[in-house]
Amino acid sequence: MPLVTAGAGADAHFMRRFATAGCDAVVKIWEFSDEHNRYIEIDQLKQHRDWVRDVAFAPSLGLARTYLATASQDRTVLIWTQNTPNDPWKCTPLLPSTKPEDRTKFPDTVWRVSWSVSGNVLAVSCGDGKVSLWKENLKGAWECISEYV
Repeated sequence: MPLVTAGAGADAHFMRRFATAGCDAVVKIWEFSDEHNRYIEIDQLKQHRDWVRDVAFAPSLGLARTYLATASQDRTVLIWTQNTPNDPWKCTPLLPSTKPEDRTKFPDTVWRVSWSVSGNVLAVSCGDGKVSLWKENLKGAWECISEYV
C-alpha cells in the first residue's frame, strides 16, 4: 500500500501519525508505537466507494481538532474530523452539486486535496480541470469560496 501523505493531529508534539489509501477505497490511519518501536494501524475509514487518490492532514497550528481530507475516484471529497486522538472520526462530505441526487459528487474524479498553511482552506483538484477552494463556515458546514479553471 503506497504512502500518500503524512501529517499530525492536534497534539503533534506527542503523536506521530500518517494516513495511507489506495485502490481498496479504505483510508488507514497509522500511529507510531513506542512499545513496538514501529507504526501500527489504528483506524480504518471506509466511506469511499472507489480508489482513494489522495489524503491530506490539515496543519494543526491553532486548530481545535484534527482534519483529514480524502479525495476519490468515486467523485467525492470527504472531510474527516477528530476532536481528540481517542475520539471516533466524523465524516462530512463536500457538497459541490445542487442536484439533489448528486449533492456529494464532483463532475469528475477528484485527484488531489491540499490544505492551506493555516489549515482552514482546502483546495480540491478535479479531473474536469477545475480547482475549487473550500472553507468551513461558523455553523460547521463546508462552502466553496472560489473556483478556478
